[in-house]
Amino acid sequence: MHENEISRKLREHRLERGLSLSQLARRVNTSAATLSRYENGWRRFELHTLRKLATALGCRLVVDLQPIRPPSPLAGRASSIRKLRRLFWDRRFRERDLDEYPLWVLERVLEYGSLEDLRFLIEQMGRGRFLEGVAQIRFQSAKTENFWKLILQREGVSCTRRFCRKAARPCWPG
Repeated sequence: MHENEISRKLREHRLERGLSLSQLARRVNTSAATLSRYENGWRRFELHTLRKLATALGCRLVVDLQPIRPPSPLAGRASSIRKLRRLFWDRRFRERDLDEYPLWVLERVLEYGSLEDLRFLIEQMGRGRFLEGVAQIRFQSAKTENFWKLILQREGVSCTRRFCRKAARPCWPG
């Protein structure tokens, strides 16, 4: 269930029972301001408070985790390839570049891509090959490099670049 749907349902059930915000707040031992936030698109719901609200409104709270189902591989691949093209402003990106230049594609996606782009690459490359590729990349951004270093450490993958030390920075006389 989406956050907006939770907010809408809370408001609907409260109004159906003819309760004001302050009346419901007293029943669940919270503030009217908190209930107002919950009913107006608040995204950080507390499960304990939601349970109390559900009970006070005569409802049952159902929390469900459902797997994300990717679109069909063929339709998803063509669509994802088109979306990746936005990251390759200096050269025409072709589908075969995924196989011919995987590190180049991976570097662009890690530096400039979205979470959806990452999921696509992991699906195409496989988790192991993806992590091995990440370990070989020289990142443009120190923030991105530090982030992926932490991910690689958690995954137990060591750096496989020939020179792992930081590149020497030119120092110009002042």
